[in-house]
Amino acid sequence: MSKLTMTQILEKGLEMEVNARAFYQDATKIVKHPGARKMLTELAAEEDEHVKLFSRALAGEDVEFGKDAPTPKQDLKIGEYLANRKVVETSDPGDILVAAIKAEMAAIKIYGEWAKQVDDPKIVAFLEGLVKEESVHKARLERMYDDEFLTDN
Repeated sequence: MSKLTMTQILEKGLEMEVNARAFYQDATKIVKHPGARKMLTELAAEEDEHVKLFSRALAGEDVEFGKDAPTPKQDLKIGEYLANRKVVETSDPGDILVAAIKAEMAAIKIYGEWAKQVDDPKIVAFLEGLVKEESVHKARLERMYDDEFLTDN
């Protein structure tokens, strides 16, 4: 990944979060599983908060985020073993969860790499906070996938 300016990082991060919010909002319209729908609705709202944070950072405001975000106690690493899934109108809840897990994994990786590229300690802390928050999202999604959709067959 080539080195980006801080403004480019914030612009790309905003775009990622807008796309994540839209993904979760669209997924809630497809999925019929009540528990999955509830979780996806909650994640859409959390991604909306990320959109607001990136917008504030781009406007030059100080942003503090993620200091208090819990680190997941356990990483099930389910996403590391699943193939990517494309979400369409007829996708089942398991496929939607897999796509969400993969998207969260990508965000974790990108935000972690960006945190190493910037010099502003406040933006580093912001990006590291997002890594923690997206890790929590991944853990929630993996737990539901493990509990509801992963089979031993």
